[in-house]
Amino acid sequence: MTLTVLPNLLNLKKLCRGRQTAAGRARFAPLGRGAGIRTAALTLAGVLGSLVAGTPLVGQESPMARPVIRGLAFRGNRALDDYTLAISIATSNSSWWARTGFVSWLGLGEQRYFDEREFRRDLVRLQLLYSQSGFLEASIDTVVQRDSGSVRLTFVIDEGEPVRITELTVMGTEGVISERTLRDRLPLAVGDPFNRFRLRAATDTILTALANRGYPFAQVFRGFDVDRQAHAATVLFDVDPGPRARIAAVEITGATRVSPGVVRKLIPIREGQWYRRDALFTAQRDLYRTGVYDYVDVRLRDSLPDGPDDTLVTAQVRLREGRLYRVRTGAGYGTLDCFRLLAAVTAHHFPGAARSLDVTARLSKIGTGDPFPWGFQNSVCPSLDVEQDSARLALNYNLTATLTEPALFGRRTSAALSVFAERRSELQAYVREAVGGDVSLTLRTPWEIPFTLTYGLERGSTKAEPAQFCVYLNICRDEDIAVFQQPLLQATLSLLAVRDRRNSFLDPTQGSLTSAEVRWAAPAIGSDTLAQFTRAQAQVAGYHRVGRRGVFAWRVQGGIIVPPDLGGTAQSLRYVPPEERFYGGGPNSVRGYGQNELGPIVRVIETRTVDNETIVDTLRSASGGNALALANVEYRLPLPVLAGRLEAALFVDAGQVIERGAARTYPGLRIAPGVGIRFVTAIGPIRLDVGYNGYGPSRGPLYERVGSQLVLLDDDYPGEGDPVPQPSFLDRLRLHFSVGQAF
Repeated sequence: MTLTVLPNLLNLKKLCRGRQTAAGRARFAPLGRGAGIRTAALTLAGVLGSLVAGTPLVGQESPMARPVIRGLAFRGNRALDDYTLAISIATSNSSWWARTGFVSWLGLGEQRYFDEREFRRDLVRLQLLYSQSGFLEASIDTVVQRDSGSVRLTFVIDEGEPVRITELTVMGTEGVISERTLRDRLPLAVGDPFNRFRLRAATDTILTALANRGYPFAQVFRGFDVDRQAHAATVLFDVDPGPRARIAAVEITGATRVSPGVVRKLIPIREGQWYRRDALFTAQRDLYRTGVYDYVDVRLRDSLPDGPDDTLVTAQVRLREGRLYRVRTGAGYGTLDCFRLLAAVTAHHFPGAARSLDVTARLSKIGTGDPFPWGFQNSVCPSLDVEQDSARLALNYNLTATLTEPALFGRRTSAALSVFAERRSELQAYVREAVGGDVSLTLRTPWEIPFTLTYGLERGSTKAEPAQFCVYLNICRDEDIAVFQQPLLQATLSLLAVRDRRNSFLDPTQGSLTSAEVRWAAPAIGSDTLAQFTRAQAQVAGYHRVGRRGVFAWRVQGGIIVPPDLGGTAQSLRYVPPEERFYGGGPNSVRGYGQNELGPIVRVIETRTVDNETIVDTLRSASGGNALALANVEYRLPLPVLAGRLEAALFVDAGQVIERGAARTYPGLRIAPGVGIRFVTAIGPIRLDVGYNGYGPSRGPLYERVGSQLVLLDDDYPGEGDPVPQPSFLDRLRLHFSVGQAF
């Protein structure tokens, strides 16, 4: 093995010093579009050009003889992280498969080769990066370790003392926006290193703030004074706002099937309004949302004012309409749905005015029951093997048609009308068949928090385990229970508010999501007496970057149901339909529990005779609750394989579902840790999670079926003396397979 130390080739302090006056001062420079980027690019090109024109390096290897890079590291850096440094140089590490000793012999992964000339240029690149970041005294050396066709590289960095901003002033914005407001928004502040990249970004921040107040032609002149010996810098932004402008006209091109009048109704730009840059971006986003257009460009036609008194500008909207009919199909697999299919047809601009009609059909639990009783629950879908009711294993379906009006009373209000027919089942809980429809009105507030008011009406029946009615209503005879399982008319009025600040719907890594919903069903709006309730639920979730690629995600969720007193009996009779109850456990809840295993449960002993042999079954079902508490934390980190498409996750879930007002007490929060793997795809991450349940069997009432009714045997089974085998370690693990993050 040989060890080589390459000295620093250039002292870029002289380069930086040459761009200033003898006193170390830089003059004012007006900002032109891309001026900062061009300046940095020309400087770097000049430095690299001088190297290219120089004498070739002695001992440079031929391409065939270049060693493979097995390691690339940075040592001594604190202000700039490894990722920033790595993407700033040409030399790059080989892939994990190609550089890891115990698997590199397989020949997998991409091998990257050592180019000594580029490596020497990388010294210049890093020196320039540090200089532009405010570290004018940074020095960089390298260590090269060679060994039998491979090389390991280390950049040894001494960042030195940075030049820090001691004074920052913004001039020329009086009467437009206060200096204090601007300073709070700038990416530079007093005490920060004098970073040239952030200096340019601060200029863009000022221009954006002025553009959103009606000043499209603002100019910013920036200046700075650097004292190297004192490691201090003062920064000045001199602003010329220019004339404040109004929208004189909105020109629309490319509108053929959708009339220009409809386009004007969909966008927030009106003649006579003050110009706002955000309005252009909002118009572009809203037009894309209609699904009618393949291309949308919204900009000002004017690039410069005609004079100091020019206060009118023209907005241009350029469109290219796409296909008006789109067909989507899909197939999938999940631990709860088994195999599933989807088919959808969307007709845009139907029957006009950018309205859309969407017809979607979904099938799930294919192969687990009628009409396809292929027994998949015993093989490829083992999570459904616990289901003991054949009706809940039968095919689920949903057919929905939705007509959407994107601008009902204006661009901030939209409406939708839907009709549907469905059959859906919840594992070990209930099966529901219903037909109905709903009409909704959505109002988008200026804070981009949409409020949706929905009235729904459906007629359907829900079949649940008879033991649920014994537990909550003390009704245990089949003929009495049948009253609650007959088809009922349910009318609901709901209000939903959502604040979505996530950077991705499928796989968020930054931002937050807050939502709250209240649903009310009562005879006053059309419900039957046995289909009334008040249900409220809210959640808050946050996503934060950890380092460059890690993500820390958390969620807190809660809900409560208030059932009315139905009356008509000597005792209080409070009933919540099974499909409206809260259930806990599963891939998107507490993952240490299977679907609906968390919370109140009930067991029933049934005796049957098969071939003159008596068989005793203990059936378990989830009875749900009227209160929910849930919390999740998760850390996701990409693995160094498959180009970062494979992620690992560590999580801890906590939650509980209880029945408020019940005579029995419930245990506290259940906490379950676990690990998972995600494979990132275009439709979202494919997720495999394993949760650990460290608790014993769930406790609940135990009934025995005697003829046509249920008889209570034990109100709290299993108790202290009940002979119940404790689960093994493997029995405590819960496996969940699905698409999309848990939250």
